[in-house]
Amino acid sequence: MSDDIKKQLGAVIDSYKEDLCQMADEIFDLAEISGEEYRTSDILCSYLEKEGFKVERGTGLETAFRATWDNGSDGPVIGILVEYDALEKIGHACGHHLQGPAGIGAAIAVKNCLRIIHAGLLCMELRQRKLLAVR
Repeated sequence: MSDDIKKQLGAVIDSYKEDLCQMADEIFDLAEISGEEYRTSDILCSYLEKEGFKVERGTGLETAFRATWDNGSDGPVIGILVEYDALEKIGHACGHHLQGPAGIGAAIAVKNCLRIIHAGLLCMELRQRKLLAVR
């Protein structure tokens, strides 16, 4: 990847920094555990919809989603996996509150030149949930 493209991608992400940081803070404060991330999922989905992504909610699990943006070309497909559940009694000790906003920033940065599939899936700790959401 050329340095110019890297700089362009970085500039786009920087322009969204305030929104993405605010989103991460809000998700951190919610600290919804696996399978109960209703408000967190809604925050992520609503933002993606606002940015022009087609969002399918409840993809295998109530709080899972898939968001796509298609530029109409035959270019590569990129999948971005995010986790947004908190740990019971400890909250976001694993940094999952950062993954959704970071994934959204990455998807927005490249959406003008690639076809993007941004998949929001659940809980690293419960592998069977991740397998269900991928199907």
